[in-house]
Amino acid sequence: MLIILGLVLVSYLIVALAAYSYLSKIKQIIGYHFGMNIAMTSSMIMGIGIGTLLGFQFPLQYTLITVITTIIAVFFGALFGALVDYQTLLTGISSGIMSGIMGPMIGVIADLGLIVFCTLMLFLCFGLLCFSVRS
Repeated sequence: MLIILGLVLVSYLIVALAAYSYLSKIKQIIGYHFGMNIAMTSSMIMGIGIGTLLGFQFPLQYTLITVITTIIAVFFGALFGALVDYQTLLTGISSGIMSGIMGPMIGVIADLGLIVFCTLMLFLCFGLLCFSVRS
């Protein structure tokens, strides 16, 4: 079970970095409003996804999982927010803090159905972020 959840965690990071790579190549056409959506969505979905996964796997290490998840979510919020300007960077950081604290709360009471749902939502959200640039 630990190996499967580890692979899911690695897939989260691969999808996020692939989306960042795609968006950074076309950052000159990303507007301010869409940049805010990118920063908020990426940090929120990564915080909830990783927090749920780690909280489910290690429910007795709640404090450590919350700190780790918050750092990861803030990092991704800042990374995606830096694509546009400092205001979107700040939005990504604040959204990362909120979701990093919220994700492990969900994970402690989660079951495999919720893990699958969070995984699908993460893939869907990053797919929509990359797809919506073209519209």
